[in-house]
Amino acid sequence: MMANTTADREIVVTRLIDAPRKLVFAAFTEREHIEQWWAPKGATTHEMDVRPGGIWRYSQPARDGSINSFKIKFIELDEPARLVYDYGTDAESAPEPVRTIVTFEEQDGKTKVTLQLLFVTAADRKQAVKYGGIVGAMQALENLADYLAKV
Repeated sequence: MMANTTADREIVVTRLIDAPRKLVFAAFTEREHIEQWWAPKGATTHEMDVRPGGIWRYSQPARDGSINSFKIKFIELDEPARLVYDYGTDAESAPEPVRTIVTFEEQDGKTKVTLQLLFVTAADRKQAVKYGGIVGAMQALENLADYLAKV
């Protein structure tokens, strides 16, 4: 068996969500769901085309009042089991995006969601951790769980 050669450049976060797998997958791919939990209040979706090669662009206000713009490029959609996308800032000089692999596993009517964030380099990962990448990923899944509890 080969050793995991990406461990030094990835963040993996898992959470059991009390919702059926199909709904959890929809929450990641349908605009009416994703806008309710993904980005903070005040975020704006500029375009959203959820298919392999499709783009989702959105912006959100930063603490200092400026606007941060983000771009997600969808790579793979295997409903309801797996979603792969590249996530990054939407700017000319943007750093390499983070490849994100989301898996959805059925567990007794609930869904185990695993986020695997794969950075280009170990240094990129270290920087993301420094700026709250792990906490951010955990917070996103918590927001998702809270939202789906009300759907």
